[in-house]
Amino acid sequence: MLWIIAIGVAIACCVALLIAVRKRQDHQDETPDDAAARLFYKSQLEGIQEDLAGGRISEAEAIAAKAELAREVMRAKKAAPSSGTSRIATGVVLASLPIAAIAAIGLYVLIGRADLPAQPFAERSFAGSEQELTLETAIAQVEARMEETPNDIRGWLALAPIYMQAGRFEEAANAYRRVLSLEEPTADRETDLAEAIIMANDGELSAEAMGLLQSAAERDSQHVRSRFYIAGELTRIGAFEEAVPAWEYLLSLATGEEPWIPTAQSGLSAAQAGLFVGQLDEPVPDATQDVLIRGMVEGLAARLYDEGGSVGEWMQLVRSRNVLDGADAAQDDLSRALAEVDGMDRIALQDMAQELGLTTE
Repeated sequence: MLWIIAIGVAIACCVALLIAVRKRQDHQDETPDDAAARLFYKSQLEGIQEDLAGGRISEAEAIAAKAELAREVMRAKKAAPSSGTSRIATGVVLASLPIAAIAAIGLYVLIGRADLPAQPFAERSFAGSEQELTLETAIAQVEARMEETPNDIRGWLALAPIYMQAGRFEEAANAYRRVLSLEEPTADRETDLAEAIIMANDGELSAEAMGLLQSAAERDSQHVRSRFYIAGELTRIGAFEEAVPAWEYLLSLATGEEPWIPTAQSGLSAAQAGLFVGQLDEPVPDATQDVLIRGMVEGLAARLYDEGGSVGEWMQLVRSRNVLDGADAAQDDLSRALAEVDGMDRIALQDMAQELGLTTE
C-alpha cells in the first residue's frame, strides 16, 4: 500500500501543479478538465485518510504523504504569477514537475521498501534522509533496491516513467518489459513500452513497437493512444487504404473536446489525399479512363471553388492537379485553398506544399 501512496503523490502533485496555472485566481471559468483534476486531487487525499482509518498505514506515514503533497501545492501557488500569459505559467509548472517526480520516488525510497515488513514509520532507519535528494540520486537508490528485489513490480513502476523523464529511453523500455513480465498485460502498459521503444529509436516505429500497439488496440477497443500511433504510422508508410479507416475509427471515439482531434483530422485528410493520388498514379489503360479521371478532378474543382469543402478535399485537388497538369495548375488551386481555410487546416496545406515544392506566399 505504501508504494501506491508514492505513485499517488506523484500523480496528485503533477495534477495540483497543473491546476495552479489552469485556474485564475478568482476561480472563474473552471473547465471540465480543471474540475476533474480537482476531484482527482481530492480523491488522493481521501484515499490516504481511508488507508489510515483502515490501519493500512500509520498516522506518521499519512502525515508524511499529506505533508509532501501540501508542500508541492504551496510551491505551485507561490510560483504561479498573479498575472501574465498562460505560456509563462505553464513553463513554471513544467519546470516544477521534476520536483514532484523526486518526491514520489523519494517516498518509495523511504517508506516503500519491499524487503521491510509492516513497521511503524517512526521506527525505521533513515540514515542520510536529510541529505538533499536529486533525481539522479533517487534513481540510483531505487536501482540499488531493485538489484536486491528484481521481482518487485513497485520499483519498476516507479523507475520507468522517471527514466522517460530523464531521457533514458532504453532503460525505460527495459523497466516496462519487467512490468509486463510481472503482471497481466494491459493496453496502457503495452503502449507505455511501445512509446519507450519509439523514443529509444529516435522516433522510428519498429516491428516490436507496432506489435505492442496492435495488441493494445485489440485488448481495448476504446484505447485512443495506441490507435493514434497506429494510424500515424500507416499514413507515414503510405498504407492509405488502412490508414483512412484507422483515422475514422479514432475520430469516432472522440466526444468533441479532445485536444488531439485537429491532428487526427489532419491525419485523415492526408491519408485520404494519399489514397486518391495513389489511384491516379496507377497506369491508365486507355483514353476513356483518362477522360473519366480528368472529369472527376474537374468536378471536384468546380464544387470546391463554388461551395468550398474540407481541407482533405482541397489536398486531393492540389495533389491531383500536380499529377495531371503540373506544378503551375497545382499552385493555383493551392492559393485558392489557402484563402479558404485557417488554423490546423492551413498548416496541413502548408506541409503538403512544402512536400510538393509549391509556395504558400
